[in-house]
Amino acid sequence: MQKEYDVKKVVNLPTEEIDRIQKQIDAENLETIEKACNEYRISPLERDYLLNFYADGMSVYRDVYRTLYETFRRPERTCSVNLESGKVDCDNSGNPIDYGLKAVTPFTCTRLEYVDKFNNPIYIIFPRMKSADRAIEKLEKKYGKEYQTALYNAARLAFEKEDREAFAEKLQSIPQSNERLHDIIRLTITSKYLSGVERITQVLAHNHDSPKAKFYINKDEIRNRFTLPLSKNAKRYYDIKMIVHQKKDDKLLDMELQLKIQALYEADLRTHKIYEEVRTIEASLPNKPTTEDTLDMRQKTARIKILNNRIRQINENSIHQYNMMVLDKARRIEDDGYRPLRIEPDNKDGTYDQCRQFIQKEYLVESYDTFNPETAFSADNEINKLSFLRLLGKLETDFNETDENASKVINYKFSRLTLAEKERFNGINEIAHRYSSIIRRKILAKKKLEPIMQTPALSPKRGREL
Repeated sequence: MQKEYDVKKVVNLPTEEIDRIQKQIDAENLETIEKACNEYRISPLERDYLLNFYADGMSVYRDVYRTLYETFRRPERTCSVNLESGKVDCDNSGNPIDYGLKAVTPFTCTRLEYVDKFNNPIYIIFPRMKSADRAIEKLEKKYGKEYQTALYNAARLAFEKEDREAFAEKLQSIPQSNERLHDIIRLTITSKYLSGVERITQVLAHNHDSPKAKFYINKDEIRNRFTLPLSKNAKRYYDIKMIVHQKKDDKLLDMELQLKIQALYEADLRTHKIYEEVRTIEASLPNKPTTEDTLDMRQKTARIKILNNRIRQINENSIHQYNMMVLDKARRIEDDGYRPLRIEPDNKDGTYDQCRQFIQKEYLVESYDTFNPETAFSADNEINKLSFLRLLGKLETDFNETDENASKVINYKFSRLTLAEKERFNGINEIAHRYSSIIRRKILAKKKLEPIMQTPALSPKRGREL
């Protein structure tokens, strides 16, 4: 396992010492790559691809930062971030410490902080470069197998269907295993609201869509989970993913860029260890489909189902927390902007157009159930208490709501709210009532994205099949 370095200590080192540390890491990675190639665990083609990243990790990282600088310019602050908890180093007053750009290296985890034109924070999370060990593992156990499966399916065209022309065409279109490995460097950009994520996506895709540029983004490779119907997003995981093709010398290196809402990114941190357990269990299952049904397999399958349900619940909670934040913003627009000036509502139902537009633009659909403002954000629901406490910052980012003692903590902290905080909670509830028609309209629009399902035929004796 790669040694972890404390940013606080790293920034006090001479630049030559930082370079020396990275060169030592490069040497260890190169040794790992050569060994894997000699043991036929990776191909010479895969070896050469990995060398593009690991022969000089510092140079690659500097190029990546320059790429970001072209779009975002110099950050307001550069912090050290813990990728497990999401916490940043703070001073005695609780303010994040700005370590400067010297902190950005291939062996540290940093967060570059910006502010958009609406005064909302944008964070670029710069993790450590993926170790060569992990990259090789992905080539072996994931992308290599996918490539072999694709070759097998293509071969069937030639040998089973006797269509050699189709086989040759298919063969040329199959990406090599190393062409599937995009996340040796994986950056995450977070924004407070959905519109912020969409704006960043548009800027990146529009400004860097030319293959002649130093780096470019193919719009056809952008995957947007926010636009998926709910039936195609079982885990309620939302992000926008794009591949940045970075030119270095005469080569083309890929890095993965994930764009997320900050509240949902924090949910990712809480589900990371659960994902790792799922991945470990899945790796222990047979690679090929089998009719064997042992007790061990049933137990593992059941465990995976439990863990996936837990992941979905955490994600759903974070979506609800985000929606509560959206409604709280609408409340502040009314209370800070319109009511002090005694401006009458734009509509007979007491709503303001600006708040309508804001909710319509930012609210995320949680389910297709009819929105009930009486219960959606009431104090009778523990998820509402959890969401509000997170909104206030009264729970740590890594607070585990699936822990057996979580309920006691949530109810205790909620009972300790100040009068002003209780009024704020009630204000969110009132906004949910007042703008419920906008939320229902958004739910209906999302539901229309669902594929048309065939209605099962009715049986004369048993009625509709379930």
